[in-house]
Amino acid sequence: NVFVYGNVLQFGGGNVNGLGSTIIITGDLNTANTNLGASIAVTNIYIDGNVSLNDGSAALGSAAKPGAIYINGDLELWIGTRDIYGDVYVDGDFRLKDARIHNNIYVDGDLTLGNTPWIADDARIYYTGNITSPLDSGSGYDPGIIAKCIHQATVPGFTMPDLGIPSTKLDDWYTTRGYISGGALTNGVKIFADSYSYTPSGDLNAKNVIVIAKTGDIRIERWGGHVTGVFFAPKGKVTFIGDS
Repeated sequence: NVFVYGNVLQFGGGNVNGLGSTIIITGDLNTANTNLGASIAVTNIYIDGNVSLNDGSAALGSAAKPGAIYINGDLELWIGTRDIYGDVYVDGDFRLKDARIHNNIYVDGDLTLGNTPWIADDARIYYTGNITSPLDSGSGYDPGIIAKCIHQATVPGFTMPDLGIPSTKLDDWYTTRGYISGGALTNGVKIFADSYSYTPSGDLNAKNVIVIAKTGDIRIERWGGHVTGVFFAPKGKVTFIGDS
């Protein structure tokens, strides 16, 4: 059920859709890497680094099937009315201002609140460190927000998956199983090559594809394109420019 695995998720499309699936990012995530209005609508998300979303409204988590978001670092949701779906576990500090929180958040660190967060009626923020809010400066502040922030001695922990990225098999393994060395992305195609790039002139709607780059990168580029399947570049990167 691993949907995306890699050290960076750089996303410029409309939405990433992974109902019931998992994303594992072995590095940081910030708004420089995402379309500012996009949603990463994936049930479970692991990020082995810091998360800083401070522009636009890019959402995290699946509204249809929320799961959990695990962040092995600090979380900053300051500028932008983005939706956060699923329970969130933060092994660091949490800064919250404009985001909309739909489920519980567990923070093993300090909590800093800005003026305009929205927290669902049945959601809570549990934290182990210190809390800072506009109340500290004598400003007016919604007491309902503070009431949903609960200090605890401990919060639940988590372990980041350590899957590693396997190498490719010998070339003959792919040949005997119907892989070809290039060409168009069509339904059910299986491609194995040193690297692969595809920019069609017409529509791109391909289902159940497999593209494997032995030593290089994979690049799929077609605005309006929809693709399902597997992209695997163990020694390079995958770039997808399209709708979903």
